[in-house]
Amino acid sequence: MVDSPWTALTRVEHDLMISATEASGILVYATNSKDEVGHAVDLPQIVLGLVDRGWVHIHRLERWTSPDGQAGATYGPPIPRAEIPAVLKDPAVWDDPDDPDWIGAVTLSVTETWRALNRQQGHTAE
Repeated sequence: MVDSPWTALTRVEHDLMISATEASGILVYATNSKDEVGHAVDLPQIVLGLVDRGWVHIHRLERWTSPDGQAGATYGPPIPRAEIPAVLKDPAVWDDPDDPDWIGAVTLSVTETWRALNRQQGHTAE
Protein backbone atom coordinates (compact mmCIF):
# COMPACT_ATOMS: atom_id res chain seq x y z
CA MET A 1 0.00 0.00 0.00
CA VAL A 2 1.29 3.45 -0.92
CA ASP A 3 1.58 6.03 1.86
CA SER A 4 -0.74 8.98 1.85
CA PRO A 5 0.75 12.09 0.23
CA TRP A 6 0.08 13.82 3.55
CA THR A 7 2.61 11.69 5.44
CA ALA A 8 5.65 13.06 3.61
CA LEU A 9 4.81 16.73 4.17
CA THR A 10 6.59 18.97 6.64
CA ARG A 11 4.42 20.81 9.14
CA VAL A 12 4.48 24.01 7.08
CA GLU A 13 3.78 22.13 3.81
CA HIS A 14 0.92 20.33 5.55
CA ASP A 15 -0.57 23.62 6.76
CA LEU A 16 -0.25 25.14 3.29
CA MET A 17 -1.93 22.13 1.69
CA ILE A 18 -4.78 22.41 4.19
CA SER A 19 -5.12 26.08 3.24
CA ALA A 20 -5.13 25.20 -0.46
CA THR A 21 -7.66 22.41 0.09
CA GLU A 22 -9.94 24.67 2.10
CA ALA A 23 -9.39 27.63 -0.25
CA SER A 24 -8.37 29.70 2.75
CA GLY A 25 -5.29 31.30 1.23
CA ILE A 26 -1.77 31.61 2.56
CA LEU A 27 -2.16 34.81 4.54
CA VAL A 28 -1.68 33.12 7.90
CA TYR A 29 1.84 32.11 6.87
CA ALA A 30 2.98 35.57 5.83
CA THR A 31 4.89 36.23 9.02
CA ASN A 32 6.53 34.12 11.68
CA SER A 33 6.36 30.82 9.78
CA LYS A 34 8.33 28.21 11.68
CA ASP A 35 9.36 24.63 11.01
CA GLU A 36 8.88 21.70 13.39
CA VAL A 37 11.72 22.83 15.65
CA GLY A 38 10.86 26.52 15.65
CA HIS A 39 13.25 27.79 12.98
CA ALA A 40 12.07 30.47 10.57
CA VAL A 41 11.30 29.06 7.12
CA ASP A 42 11.66 30.41 3.61
CA LEU A 43 7.97 30.39 2.85
CA PRO A 44 8.28 31.36 -0.84
CA GLN A 45 10.64 28.41 -1.39
CA ILE A 46 8.23 26.04 0.34
CA VAL A 47 5.34 27.29 -1.77
CA LEU A 48 7.46 26.92 -4.92
CA GLY A 49 8.24 23.34 -3.91
CA LEU A 50 4.54 22.56 -3.78
CA VAL A 51 4.05 24.25 -7.17
CA ASP A 52 6.96 22.29 -8.65
CA ARG A 53 5.47 19.00 -7.42
CA GLY A 54 2.33 19.96 -9.30
CA TRP A 55 0.22 20.04 -6.12
CA VAL A 56 -0.86 23.70 -5.96
CA HIS A 57 -1.55 26.69 -8.13
CA ILE A 58 -1.03 30.26 -6.96
CA HIS A 59 -3.65 32.82 -7.88
CA ARG A 60 -4.30 36.49 -7.26
CA LEU A 61 -7.71 37.39 -5.96
CA GLU A 62 -9.63 39.52 -8.43
CA ARG A 63 -12.81 41.56 -8.20
CA TRP A 64 -15.95 39.75 -9.24
CA THR A 65 -19.58 40.75 -9.52
CA SER A 66 -22.27 38.14 -9.17
CA PRO A 67 -25.22 37.99 -11.59
CA ASP A 68 -27.35 39.77 -8.97
CA GLY A 69 -24.84 42.64 -8.71
CA GLN A 70 -23.15 41.65 -5.45
CA ALA A 71 -19.46 42.59 -5.36
CA GLY A 72 -16.97 39.99 -4.26
CA ALA A 73 -13.69 38.30 -5.09
CA THR A 74 -12.70 35.25 -7.09
CA TYR A 75 -9.49 33.45 -7.99
CA GLY A 76 -7.70 34.83 -11.02
CA PRO A 77 -5.98 32.43 -13.41
CA PRO A 78 -3.00 30.49 -12.06
CA ILE A 79 0.15 32.61 -11.99
CA PRO A 80 2.74 31.19 -14.43
CA ARG A 81 5.63 29.40 -12.67
CA ALA A 82 8.24 31.82 -14.05
CA GLU A 83 6.45 34.76 -12.39
CA ILE A 84 5.86 33.19 -8.98
CA PRO A 85 9.23 34.03 -7.31
CA ALA A 86 8.80 37.74 -8.05
CA VAL A 87 5.16 37.70 -6.96
CA LEU A 88 6.01 36.03 -3.64
CA LYS A 89 8.81 38.54 -2.96
CA ASP A 90 6.25 41.37 -2.95
CA PRO A 91 5.26 41.90 0.71
CA ALA A 92 1.95 43.46 -0.36
CA VAL A 93 0.63 40.08 -1.51
CA TRP A 94 1.10 38.69 2.00
CA ASP A 95 -0.51 41.53 3.93
CA ASP A 96 -4.05 41.45 5.22
CA PRO A 97 -5.30 44.91 4.32
CA ASP A 98 -8.36 46.45 5.91
CA ASP A 99 -10.19 45.81 2.63
CA PRO A 100 -12.09 42.58 3.37
CA ASP A 101 -12.00 41.29 -0.19
CA TRP A 102 -8.17 41.33 -0.26
CA ILE A 103 -7.98 42.07 -4.01
CA GLY A 104 -4.52 41.47 -5.49
CA ALA A 105 -3.32 39.18 -2.73
CA VAL A 106 -2.25 35.63 -3.46
CA THR A 107 -3.99 32.42 -2.54
CA LEU A 108 -3.48 28.72 -3.20
CA SER A 109 -5.63 26.06 -4.79
CA VAL A 110 -4.98 22.35 -5.09
CA THR A 111 -4.39 20.84 -8.51
CA GLU A 112 -5.96 17.81 -10.10
CA THR A 113 -2.64 16.01 -9.45
CA TRP A 114 -3.11 16.49 -5.70
CA ARG A 115 -6.77 15.45 -5.88
CA ALA A 116 -5.78 12.29 -7.77
CA LEU A 117 -3.15 11.40 -5.14
CA ASN A 118 -5.76 11.71 -2.44
CA ARG A 119 -8.34 9.71 -4.39
CA GLN A 120 -5.81 6.88 -4.83
CA GLN A 121 -5.56 6.69 -1.06
CA GLY A 122 -9.23 7.23 -0.37
CA HIS A 123 -8.60 10.64 1.20
CA THR A 124 -10.68 13.72 0.53
CA ALA A 125 -8.72 16.17 2.68
CA GLU A 126 -6.37 15.09 5.42
